Amino acid sequence: MMQSGIVKELASMLYWTMLAACTVGPGTVVTCARAGAEFDLKLTWALLFASALAYTLQEGTARLTIVSGKSLGQCLRIKYQHTTKVYNTAILCWVVAGSVILGNTLYECNNWAGGIDAVMSIPGASNLTGSAAVGLRVGCCIAYAVVVLALLYWDKTDTLGVFLGFVMMAMVILFLIVVALMGMDWEKFGWSLLPNLPEKTDKSAEPADIIISLVGTTSIGFNLFLGGAMAKGKELVSAQRGIAFSTVSALMVSVLIMIVGSGYHQEGSSAKFTITQLAVFIEQFVGQSGVVVFAIGFIAAALSSMLTVPLGAALTADSVFSEEREEEEGKAKVEKIGTDNPNFEDDDMNQKKPEKSTKVDLEIESTEPQKLPRFAYLGIIFIMVLISTIVISANADRTLVILIAQVFNGCLLPFFSICLLLCLNDLQFMSSSPQPGWANLFLLASVTITLFLASNVIIQKVLGSVLTGVSVRLGLAVGCAAGGMAVICFVTSLGRDLLRSFKRFCA
Repeated sequence: MMQSGIVKELASMLYWTMLAACTVGPGTVVTCARAGAEFDLKLTWALLFASALAYTLQEGTARLTIVSGKSLGQCLRIKYQHTTKVYNTAILCWVVAGSVILGNTLYECNNWAGGIDAVMSIPGASNLTGSAAVGLRVGCCIAYAVVVLALLYWDKTDTLGVFLGFVMMAMVILFLIVVALMGMDWEKFGWSLLPNLPEKTDKSAEPADIIISLVGTTSIGFNLFLGGAMAKGKELVSAQRGIAFSTVSALMVSVLIMIVGSGYHQEGSSAKFTITQLAVFIEQFVGQSGVVVFAIGFIAAALSSMLTVPLGAALTADSVFSEEREEEEGKAKVEKIGTDNPNFEDDDMNQKKPEKSTKVDLEIESTEPQKLPRFAYLGIIFIMVLISTIVISANADRTLVILIAQVFNGCLLPFFSICLLLCLNDLQFMSSSPQPGWANLFLLASVTITLFLASNVIIQKVLGSVLTGVSVRLGLAVGCAAGGMAVICFVTSLGRDLLRSFKRFCA
């Protein structure tokens, strides 16, 4: 009995590691390694916060699905069904779907960029020039596209996903070996857990960009929709343990990658960071065979994310555009209406006296619920793959593509988080088990901090030439985050809902 319980728990943990597999993609490898290479370990705190945020949001979406029986996308469709609609779908649902599709298109370009960087990390590949280099890049992009489209069209992603997961583990073990051989300055690592904003250098990106990138690559917005789908039919306590295991696993991998990147920083290289340079750095610890393992593991991480990202976008669109079929649908319903049966009772006596009956049988025909057409579902996937193939084949700056994708999705995260917060505090979904006050406290703090980080990036991009003082920008970002949350609480029912949950928590 005890052994079966252990096996069941292990199976649950492995099930939820799919979220970690979605998190640790090529964007994570490049962003964490770049953060270490350009700022040493100073941004480890950002990874810690991002992981806490990821757990808070994913636990929230699992709680919503388990209690209500509906995913976040379905809850949004129901919550705003009486607002202005376009093609029988609320405007907000269109905005959510469009944001996920646009963000995931950038993520897919990020995956293609990482996939080509992985190929270029293979010993000798980066030495190619001219038509040979172009042929390798374009050929690999097309090969990725063919494999991804074929697997998604025939729905054969599960078996390959398990295999890719094992290959990725080899890369993780490689990073662990490199860290062990490098050595570790534990005092510096301890100080890096305290929030700080390092100074920008001539060869580094903006620190605010890297911070929001670390948040965006660790706490992925579309995981809120994917995690909800995974939580259907699960128990909350088991889901919480699985999500915690997945989050901690992703955090450990990300920290290892950042530590390896920091070793490259300590060598004092003056060149801008690239993955191929990181591969050269790794070679001095594990040799050329280790670099091959790194490259293959990196390719596996890229390919698994190439499959997950368009699938996640299509599933999100399906959840907000499709109506949920009720259990009663598909069956004809008959109501007995008449002056001799005012209570709509279908008794035998009335059935035996047709001559005195004035009953009218009204047959209510079932209607097919609205569904996202399959051509639209596959079209979303095809367009995302096509754009990614074209952009990376055209030799766009791959490091910049990855940075843009992470920053953009990091800025989208507050929007998805607010949608989750609104649904979690709506009693039409959570009446059987209202959101606890302590959970609301953590979620509210997380959403406000993500608003602050996103505001800081936007202010730096828009007003950076005018507001040169870092403290001024940070103060303005704090004001935007606090003001934004206050407006949301005032114009929606969120303020009343939060107050109710806090009163219940304090009572």
